[in-house]
Amino acid sequence: MTSEPIASPSTSIAPANNVLLIVDAESLLSRYPQPSLEPETPTRIEEGFIFAISGTQTPQSAINDSLMTFLASNGKDFHIRGRTVSLLAEHSVVFYGMSVGNAGVLSPPELVVHANLTVPAPDPENPTQPGSHTADDHYWHCTQLAAGAAACELQFMLINKSCEALGYFSWSVDVKLVE
Repeated sequence: MTSEPIASPSTSIAPANNVLLIVDAESLLSRYPQPSLEPETPTRIEEGFIFAISGTQTPQSAINDSLMTFLASNGKDFHIRGRTVSLLAEHSVVFYGMSVGNAGVLSPPELVVHANLTVPAPDPENPTQPGSHTADDHYWHCTQLAAGAAACELQFMLINKSCEALGYFSWSVDVKLVE
């Protein structure tokens, strides 16, 4: 149990539209059993392995195709994070590169890292009493410049429990922003 207050990292961050990209790691590794081990030349993947979820009211917030549609409902900023579908945390995902086309719809993405945050966690011996640990938070930030569509490329790596890269991948997706 901790007696120290857990400060919200959002107190210093402007309101943003949060987007969670969920990677189906098992299916991805099954489809691409020999992925690139070079971050400069990632294995290009097809649609069907990444699901986008956001807090927007768009009906496509959980479809895994190569088009994501978002409604900017909480300001013009977007925070993009990635996680994997993994029962026992066998795999993690780290997005190490994002680029957007020059359609004037989104600003260039930038990686934001907040270090040494206090994160609540259950105490295994007493799960109803919160404990805490320290962790870093990271996300990609970009700003909507206009309504429209932009071609984007996301580069990510799948990592095992020993924090070793199992493969590097890239995914091309069109992002449509509506007002």
